[in-house]
Amino acid sequence: MNFLKDLFVDSLNGFSPRFIPFFLLQLLSAGLLAHLLQKMLNTKFKGLKFGYFALIAVAVALLVALSKNSLMLAVIAAAILIAFVRLREKSSIELIGYFVVGLIGLGCGCGSIIQTLIGSLILFCVILFTPLKE
Repeated sequence: MNFLKDLFVDSLNGFSPRFIPFFLLQLLSAGLLAHLLQKMLNTKFKGLKFGYFALIAVAVALLVALSKNSLMLAVIAAAILIAFVRLREKSSIELIGYFVVGLIGLGCGCGSIIQTLIGSLILFCVILFTPLKE
């Protein structure tokens, strides 16, 4: 039992468990505000089609939450973003998928497994409930 407790504490990587509800609020707020912005822009500009705002906002909020206290992680996160911007020949949903996979790898690699797990669950819910079309 002590092993599981130590594993849980180490997986938080310095993140206090009492801040998990606030972390969830951050991720859900980012997704909700981005979704509202997407709806507003799609109704205002009929000719343009904006998409995937909630998914991108939640992924970026998770990225910021993982790297906000570490310069090294912030530099790695910037490198991941630059690497995925160079994949222009991919479709937008493929690009977002690769970005989310890189984000999960960054989160687990830096030791923030619990935060990454919670953020991934929120991302998976956004993917399930958002209509994704090419």
